[in-house]
Amino acid sequence: MNVDILKKIVPRPLVMFIYSLIFILALISTAGLINTVSPSYDTPQSLGDISTKFKYFAKYKDDYDVIFLGPSTTYQGVIPKIFDETMAANGKSIRSFNFGIMAANVAEMDFYLQKILALKPANLKWVFLDCLVDFFMEDSPTSIKNVYWHTPLKTIENFRLIIESTSNLKEKINGFYANSISFIYRWLGIGYFSNFWQQQPEVLPKGISGEKLIQEAGYYAMDWLENSVKRREIFLSNSLESYQQQLKQSKSGVFVRGNISTYPLNSYAIKILKNIAYRIDHQEKISQIKVEPIFFIPPVLNTDFDNSAITKSYNIGYIPTLFAFNNPNTFTTLYEVDRRSDGRHLNHQGAQEFTRALAAKFSQHLKLSQEDIYHQLPISISSN
Repeated sequence: MNVDILKKIVPRPLVMFIYSLIFILALISTAGLINTVSPSYDTPQSLGDISTKFKYFAKYKDDYDVIFLGPSTTYQGVIPKIFDETMAANGKSIRSFNFGIMAANVAEMDFYLQKILALKPANLKWVFLDCLVDFFMEDSPTSIKNVYWHTPLKTIENFRLIIESTSNLKEKINGFYANSISFIYRWLGIGYFSNFWQQQPEVLPKGISGEKLIQEAGYYAMDWLENSVKRREIFLSNSLESYQQQLKQSKSGVFVRGNISTYPLNSYAIKILKNIAYRIDHQEKISQIKVEPIFFIPPVLNTDFDNSAITKSYNIGYIPTLFAFNNPNTFTTLYEVDRRSDGRHLNHQGAQEFTRALAAKFSQHLKLSQEDIYHQLPISISSN
């Protein structure tokens, strides 16, 4: 059947529609492939406080021995200056940097971990990781912050985390929708390369000073935000009773949200934690730098977040070291109301106490590690 006969059989408008559809699909596929194959900027662009932290760290990367990587519980809970001072008091000279990212779950955190390791910081020895595996909601899925890290691989990882999470069906549907929007924007390059042709001023989240952020080596207290007083009032008036009830449940041994089962050993959440630990351990082969992963759970209630994936990963040996502060019976003062900005976050006083406790745990870990090395040394016996 030749083309002339085909034109007589198929109406011209339908042919034009098919050609247009093929063109649009080809355009979408090409755009996606370009955005996937082409490397992302080594320094993230137009991402507010993330860009501020990354640009500074990239410039002074060889000055730091320790980085802290995690969500807001790290960003607003770990104070590098206090950590360094406490370590110095324990006889260890350390310089640390807080690379906390607001609302970052484990997939997003791993995305930035790879970028940090790719910088090959010459003196980096320890990476502290606060991994949030059961959080994937995005308030602004079209923001550059969320679009930037939604590569095909990372989006698939997040989908798998959503599927096996302990969230209810409505939360999972919302999570799929928000992450799909971010991925589509990333795939099509909408807003992703905006600063390639237009220089934009760095816009930080409301209430955050870039100068103070750098002065504090990436830490920023909840108390310093513009809405901190209002947030505190809301916590005390609307959420205090709920927090105290959850605190009581955690102290009595109720460790998961509701009555939903926790993560099984073959879950993807455990697999991604294992992969992160391997990625850091493998850094020595890439850059001849020995880097140790230190996982930690901040002082958050287990009735609020399900940390079973992290504890199980540690118990079966997938992650080597875990400092857990999610037991309010052991770390009582960190859960007192006057140490909290809200149910999930410490205030500046609480962050100071937590950072000292974290440094004390780390100092103990280093001493034990040195003792292990000493005991493993061969004993030489000489005879006269």
